[in-house]
Amino acid sequence: MKAKNLGILAAEGFPVPKFIVLSEREEPDLSFSEKDFFAVRSNFSAEDGGEHSFAGQFLTRLNVKREKVEEAVQEVFASYAGSLDYKEKANRGKEEYCSQKQGKEEQGKAEQEKAEQKKAEQKKVESSVETVIIQEMLFPEKSGVLFTKNPKGLLSEMVAVLGQGLGDKVVEDQENVLTYHYFPGECLYMEGHGAGFSPEKEEEKSKSLALEGSLQKSQSLGLEEEELKSLFTLGERIEQLFQKPMDIEFAIEGGKIYILQAREITTFDTHLPIRILDNSNISESFPGICLPLSVSFAKEMYSGIFTSLGRRFLGKKVSSYKELFQQMVGEFSGRMYYEISSWYDILRLLPFSKKIIPVWQGMLGVSNEEIAFSKKKPSFFLKCRIAFLFCYYFFVSQRKMKELDRFFQERYASYTKQVEDEEDVKALFSLFLKMKEDLLREWDITLMNDMVSFISTHLYGKKTAFSLETMKPVRALSALKAVAGKHGLDSEEYRREKKSYISAYGDRIEGELKLETRTFRTNEELLDRWILDALETEKAGQDSRGDFPKEKYSLRKGYSEAEHSMQKAYGKKDSFETDSIETDCAEKDCEETSRREKPSEQKPRKSFLYRLAESSCNNREISRLHRTRCFGLMRSIVDKIGEKTIGFDVYYLSLEELEEMLFSGKDFSLKIAREKELRKAYERLPVLSRVKLLGKVDRDPLSGEIRVLNYESFKGKGNKEGIGRDTEEGKGETERKEDGESTPRVFFGRGVSKGIFRGEVLKIKSLQEIRVAEAKGKILLSYSTDPGWFPYLNMAEGLITERGSLLSHSAILARELEKPAVVNIPNIMEELHSGDIVEIDGDLGICSVVKQKE
Repeated sequence: MKAKNLGILAAEGFPVPKFIVLSEREEPDLSFSEKDFFAVRSNFSAEDGGEHSFAGQFLTRLNVKREKVEEAVQEVFASYAGSLDYKEKANRGKEEYCSQKQGKEEQGKAEQEKAEQKKAEQKKVESSVETVIIQEMLFPEKSGVLFTKNPKGLLSEMVAVLGQGLGDKVVEDQENVLTYHYFPGECLYMEGHGAGFSPEKEEEKSKSLALEGSLQKSQSLGLEEEELKSLFTLGERIEQLFQKPMDIEFAIEGGKIYILQAREITTFDTHLPIRILDNSNISESFPGICLPLSVSFAKEMYSGIFTSLGRRFLGKKVSSYKELFQQMVGEFSGRMYYEISSWYDILRLLPFSKKIIPVWQGMLGVSNEEIAFSKKKPSFFLKCRIAFLFCYYFFVSQRKMKELDRFFQERYASYTKQVEDEEDVKALFSLFLKMKEDLLREWDITLMNDMVSFISTHLYGKKTAFSLETMKPVRALSALKAVAGKHGLDSEEYRREKKSYISAYGDRIEGELKLETRTFRTNEELLDRWILDALETEKAGQDSRGDFPKEKYSLRKGYSEAEHSMQKAYGKKDSFETDSIETDCAEKDCEETSRREKPSEQKPRKSFLYRLAESSCNNREISRLHRTRCFGLMRSIVDKIGEKTIGFDVYYLSLEELEEMLFSGKDFSLKIAREKELRKAYERLPVLSRVKLLGKVDRDPLSGEIRVLNYESFKGKGNKEGIGRDTEEGKGETERKEDGESTPRVFFGRGVSKGIFRGEVLKIKSLQEIRVAEAKGKILLSYSTDPGWFPYLNMAEGLITERGSLLSHSAILARELEKPAVVNIPNIMEELHSGDIVEIDGDLGICSVVKQKE
């Protein structure tokens, strides 16, 4: 197998050292090479086969002098004889193969003739099995192994293990190694000794002469960008040539990469299903690392909702989709992803699915438009049934959403009282499960409403700011800030209004669907700190505008605005609190928090499509706010259980484990400790937007040093997150001219909120890292946002995100606040940095770099 594959590679022009194949009866003829040293490698026929993969079981001799080659050949042949069990299995497999082949060719002949022919063929096979490869010896500076697919089953990852010198030392752990993890179109990072190297570390460590040599050695081990590009390109070409995932041995001598061996990766379990995970849009609801309780609850929530939806549309056929409904979301490296093929299977059931799927992809911000199905195409009659029901629910969806609104508010009030009164942990957990089933039982209609909003918004085709529920928390928070500015945080007025705000919107914060998230409801000090921060920012702004009329910025004016905003947010009689502020302020007093629509924007309201888009989008936001409150109630139960048992550690258990701990007393301390360390490790890994997996598999957490690398010249399409630009090599024409002058850099995304603004970038990876004051007047840059971002966006002047869609929270908030926004720009988090000056065009979806911070 080795010799055959090497012959194919050499014939196709790949850089393979010269070699010959020698049988046991032949004399070595070294005239093919003028080299003085050779490598004598085993070539047992079954060594690299799928059924009998015996790689490394037989002898290989390196650095063999020309006069010692014949002796080395005999040693390799002798290693075959020393593994009779392996040889026996391989020959038996060959015998069965020849028997089947011969049986077809010799049909109708006598049994004796077949036996004689089989014996002759078997003798020929046995002679072909026992061969060796004599190859020109390389003396490489570096060598290693490249897997075109991660052998664990990560089908979207290539892995290269690199060491210094000869590959045998790497295999025998005699040398330090670096491992490169390459996700094409996503990111490239390395792990191992020296992976975390930096100039600062070098200066500090160079003081120690004992460490200096080791550091230099570890740095020389790594590959340059062009070497990495060449290596991975060779791997992709070899995989394409053999049409199989390949295990490739390589060596680098004099800067040139040579292929020493290429064989199929035989460890994959092809019976496992192929899974495609995509984090488009779901990262808004579940940003960052999620703890096990949130993951298990999310899986059950999605499964339950889609099962209910299936009953509506599929009837008795729902049982055939049961397994699919349990695979709507998944976890990878501690983060939440959509099982995207499951979603495509469901969308495939809809009428005009070929038209609807691209609309769904665009609205949800799915950047990779490759469509994958896991189930067979639905029958014509099933499609007809679903088409009829789809049309029915399309027109009654808005009425159904209003019914759901009433249903939720009734149940929410009842369950809130039960949670406050209950103290027994077992009863609390039972209440948790009951709420989950009851509150989410009718929730599947929201999926239908989402589809209505996707289609109607797409057909309407305008970036229009509807009057949505999304703005109510913004207005209420602005009102609370004004009350604090007038009366102080220790006043009774502020405490009353804070209670009102928390009752209505205390769960609306970044990461609100992660049960472990600390909200304003769980920790009121978070709200106090935000208010103080906002007041300090406002005061600093007023001080810098000393020549402005004082009355324009008076607290009385702010209080009037706040009163009217609170009235608009809660209504005259708020359904959650009755002691909210009521006032008869004029409409002009709420300019800061809610700008009136222009007369020219009133005309589209006459359109049915406009009204449907507005209604469905508004109902979508109402249901999302209710969902936030539902999760807040669930969080209250878990917190209460934690207080009486193991504290915050309850979030490191799944629902099943939590139930087992409460009802059977099982100790999960070891599992909790493991999950804590695992999450810390996953925090250090680059985020992947899409991964392809074989069965249930995850990345190694990698406890050693990790460094994200530049792979600028690798990219043929858009960039993705997790890739740095820390070298000058490989930068394209968009970054610099040949004469060294900067050229304009322009990035294209999706414009979701009209307007053009030029300003300074504030890059945000986590809201915990910045204060709200820092957002004032800036253009926010992030991977994505969620409802918890509105205080920051309210202070900012624009928004750029790497993820997002026309209906994401980023888009909705930006439109309501009339802030220009461009979303879904690939790799923009690595291309831009805080302090850069950019201009964003929310109409065309363009981000232009005006000046980059040095």
